[in-house]
Amino acid sequence: MSNSKPTVSASENAIESETIPPTRKGNGFGTAALVIGIVAFAFAFVPFVSYAAILAGAVAVILGIAGSLKKSRAHGKSIAGLIIGMIGLILAIVMTVLYAAIFFGISKAVSDEHKAASATHTVAYTVTGAAQDANITYSTFTGSNVGTQQSSSTPLPFTKTVTVKGSANSLSFNSFLLTATNGINDTGSISCTVTVDGKTVSNQTSTGGLASVTCSGSN
Repeated sequence: MSNSKPTVSASENAIESETIPPTRKGNGFGTAALVIGIVAFAFAFVPFVSYAAILAGAVAVILGIAGSLKKSRAHGKSIAGLIIGMIGLILAIVMTVLYAAIFFGISKAVSDEHKAASATHTVAYTVTGAAQDANITYSTFTGSNVGTQQSSSTPLPFTKTVTVKGSANSLSFNSFLLTATNGINDTGSISCTVTVDGKTVSNQTSTGGLASVTCSGSN
């Protein structure tokens, strides 16, 4: 008996080479791009940390591009990292701008509030008419403080000016009240006016003996 080796035709070798694809090596750039891209996406929604997410997103995009250009390497993770990194980068920029707008908006509101609270305003209580025996009461409410003054048997006209701090736009709310009454022997009209920084906030007129007027306002 003679030993003979089985012969393999060239066509069989070709079929085997076609059915077994070459093995692609791992892609470190792709793995890094995917991990950093996920980090950028997650941190994009965290205030202040979103600044770092911008850098992470940019790095993920660069690594994703570099990994995609690697020959004979798997490109799946590189492409995924590139896409996620780009989304994270865009989100980080948008959220950073949004957070900055909110932060500066709040800061400006607080600053305006402090300015309004410390601003001074001139309040004038005025009573006019023909009375020679009017009774006048004026009250100034500033924050938690109330100041009330009276002036009896007062000839008109009458004016009293006070200075207050704060406004309706601040935490220190101010209100003003002025009442005036003709004396029993007084005739004619009597008028009250409350002005804040020269602007009339309340005005009223009444006529006759013991006629009474009330003016109130706020700033």
